[in-house]
Amino acid sequence: MTCIICQTTGRPWLLLNNDNLYVNKEGKNIGKTIQTCSYLCTRQCQKHIPHNYSQYVLNKEDFCYLRPQTSKKEEEEKFEVLTFDEIKHLTDSEKEIYYSEKDKYMGLDTQKIELYDEIEREDMNTFLIENDGLTGSESDYDDY
Repeated sequence: MTCIICQTTGRPWLLLNNDNLYVNKEGKNIGKTIQTCSYLCTRQCQKHIPHNYSQYVLNKEDFCYLRPQTSKKEEEEKFEVLTFDEIKHLTDSEKEIYYSEKDKYMGLDTQKIELYDEIEREDMNTFLIENDGLTGSESDYDDY
């Protein structure tokens, strides 16, 4: 078999059933299958295959998993990061729901997780410093 992009022969990286995906000018299929040799060639052949092509994949065993593409923009718009003071006023069940939604929003992005955890710690420290000054007395700060 030959890669439809770079014309190399060999073991396919992606092998698709050509179900009217790659056709000639008369609308007839060009071959029974579509083969690409690498991820880069697959990206270049996006004009020949639909956005969601998992049902056409013939070599599914070569991939760890196939999953649908989800719109991250929609997920990001749904989640609102709360301040420490706002979180403090939530009930236990609301806090559980908030942190569950936060985990879904963060996904596996460790940089985003670290950033939001640092922001939350800083917000908590600021809150504690501001409120400690209101409840403390003069003797608390006396060095002698």
